[in-house]
Amino acid sequence: MTDLTGISIICTTEAALKKLKKEGVAAYSVKKDGAKLVFYVKDKDVEKVFAIFDKPCYNVKVIKKSRRKRLAAFLSLRAGLVAGALLFIAAAVIANEYVLKIEVGGSGSYLEPEIRRIIEDEGAGEFKRLNSFNGSVATGRILALPQVTFCNIQKRGSVLFIDVQTDSEHYGSADRKNLLSDVDGTVRNIVAICGTAAVQAGDKVKKGGALIYAHTLAGEEQIGCLAAGYAEIECRRTVEYFAEEESEQSLKAALASTLIDEENILSRKHAVKPAEGGVVYVIDFTYLHRLSINLE
Repeated sequence: MTDLTGISIICTTEAALKKLKKEGVAAYSVKKDGAKLVFYVKDKDVEKVFAIFDKPCYNVKVIKKSRRKRLAAFLSLRAGLVAGALLFIAAAVIANEYVLKIEVGGSGSYLEPEIRRIIEDEGAGEFKRLNSFNGSVATGRILALPQVTFCNIQKRGSVLFIDVQTDSEHYGSADRKNLLSDVDGTVRNIVAICGTAAVQAGDKVKKGGALIYAHTLAGEEQIGCLAAGYAEIECRRTVEYFAEEESEQSLKAALASTLIDEENILSRKHAVKPAEGGVVYVIDFTYLHRLSINLE
């Protein structure tokens, strides 16, 4: 039993046991040691024993505290040590469950702003739990970034390490400028893999206008990065084509003169007007123009 305290008194065995029995105190491991009588009682009965043998002649004393009391005394004397141990355990638990720092390394570290954005999109971030982080999706999205050939995401303690390697041959020639429109038209689709989209679908854009900026936002701070992505712009044009006569063959030639791939044409109509020596085909058409940056 863990709650037995050792008592020593000067008394005969018979007299001591009678007194203890009378007060309802159970004695354990009773033995005689010369003039002393040694026995054990439960912690709750220690005060009773001292009250029973309160006369000086009994010379009552505790010779061994119970294991429970020894443990309590140990903990009270070492409260600082115990508190430190508890804090250490708590810190270890926090370090295991939370990300306190994110580090991006490797030859692709120049993509850090976009990588951090992907990591946060997939559920991880500094001072956040990692249990909702979709690591496989984040890895796939990082591998889809321009020139990225390798990605490894690993948590060590409270730090999330992201090793990203890129094709150095292509990195040297990467264009670190904004993606600018080379036509007038209406934006139909804009995809910014890296950087920040300057427009959205439905916006009108002029030749020379920005489509994707070579920077990103980290909170309220603007950070330069590689611009990568593409835009699709709906454009409108009118061309005229002269033919000696109006015919099916002349119409085909007139349509071919637009120099636009058939699959990119969205709509078109034509009119024919007389001209000296033949006719003129007037063709109005809309087409989809695609331009990109750092995707090769």
